[in-house]
Amino acid sequence: MKMKAILFKKKGEYSLEEVPVPGLESKEVLIKVNSCGICGTDVHIYEGNFPANFPLIPGHEFSGIIEDKGKDVKNLKIGDHVTVNPNLPCGKCDQCRVGNENLCIDLLNLGVRLNGGFAEYVKAKNSLVYKLPDEVDLESASLTEPLSCCIHGIDLAQIKPGECVLVTGCGPIGLLMIQLAKICGAAKIVATDPIEKRRKLALSLGADLSLNPNDVNIQEAIGNFLPGKPEVVVECVGKSSTQEESIRLVRPGGRVIWFGVANPDDEIKINPYYVYKNEITIKGSFVNPYTTKRAVRLLSEKRIRLKELISHRFSLGDFDKAMMTHMKDPDRIKVVVKP
Repeated sequence: MKMKAILFKKKGEYSLEEVPVPGLESKEVLIKVNSCGICGTDVHIYEGNFPANFPLIPGHEFSGIIEDKGKDVKNLKIGDHVTVNPNLPCGKCDQCRVGNENLCIDLLNLGVRLNGGFAEYVKAKNSLVYKLPDEVDLESASLTEPLSCCIHGIDLAQIKPGECVLVTGCGPIGLLMIQLAKICGAAKIVATDPIEKRRKLALSLGADLSLNPNDVNIQEAIGNFLPGKPEVVVECVGKSSTQEESIRLVRPGGRVIWFGVANPDDEIKINPYYVYKNEITIKGSFVNPYTTKRAVRLLSEKRIRLKELISHRFSLGDFDKAMMTHMKDPDRIKVVVKP
């Protein structure tokens, strides 16, 4: 049996192919893909800036319906609507054995090291699959993975009720962070992005002020709006300039979360005395340990608005247009491929 899939053959080269539908082992399920979001990681893989196993079917943000299952899968049934945590830790290394599965030294990822969701069907171990409540629509559920990653970042930020938060970058991740910061009880949320459409959406999703960093002095504008600097800065851009700036924008004793994915070769200048004297905490946030179930709960309780983040929808046959939209359209928010 054959299926259509996007195959990344090597750096800078992909095509729509007919490939075999994956066979199942006893603890795996076969998922008919409904929606799969394009992530910056997919672009980095295509450009050769992110380690991946070629040839590869990419796509790690997806949802769908169980089409078939292995004989030892007891917790799921054919016809279930599901989403997937794409990260499979080894369970044996030192990091896994102390509960840091996201830092596993041999972490396998659907869409990165294993075939993913830009296909009509994808297989996954049943331990990675989460059944969706009836009230959660499949298209929104394709964003469960980025939402679960954001929950981890918010956990690390330790936002307390009444604190002020700055979110730099209002792409899909920044817009999720704004909503989560609101849930945590942030008193004021400031968002920055050069694109007007994103700034407006940030305001509708919970930000109290949105700024264009190209038009205003961010530090001065924030100082005029907040009672001092924010306690938390969540950097969702992934550029050395905004990461460097994030340290200067947080108040003494505050926390900075670097969530945006920087180029592996980037470096920044940090004044260690400034960090020391002001007791600034800087944390990186990587993927989604133990947060997928919480993401599904937030979706089922309608505490997070995801549908508004999806700005473009394409078929597998229009994957070229989908990639170009993601990379070059300044008005895009989230691009979803629907096999």
